[in-house]
Amino acid sequence: MNLSAHVTLKEFQSSGLATLRNLNNQMNESQIASAKLLCEKVFEPLRIHLNIPIQISSGFRSLQVNKMIGGSKTSQHTKGEAMDLQIGAKGFNFIKDKLEFDQLIWEFGNDENPSWVHVSYSSKNRKQVLKATKKNGKTIYSNY
Repeated sequence: MNLSAHVTLKEFQSSGLATLRNLNNQMNESQIASAKLLCEKVFEPLRIHLNIPIQISSGFRSLQVNKMIGGSKTSQHTKGEAMDLQIGAKGFNFIKDKLEFDQLIWEFGNDENPSWVHVSYSSKNRKQVLKATKKNGKTIYSNY
């Protein structure tokens, strides 16, 4: 099953931790509907713009998987509304300037390129743009 032209359900639900620990990381119908919107509204326009394959490093996370990796208790990954992508500054700026989204985070890296980009899409998009950095071992989020 495809969520969009370039994203399969299997790819979006893929989790090395879930596989390693034999955990269920399957989405329900509501989560699948949210993931489809995210893929159609953000991933596909981005894929067309960049014209290259894009790696999803993290899509859906079950509550158990999210807790085990230390994800936020309110993570949109658990709702099928978020994904982490390997797209660099060019992809980040395209999303920020051209697409509708809920939250866009430049995750770590340096001033030229993030280590990865977190993007979410929901029914109430805030267009919140943040930058994640580490300070004394703790993740700090600031306005981009």
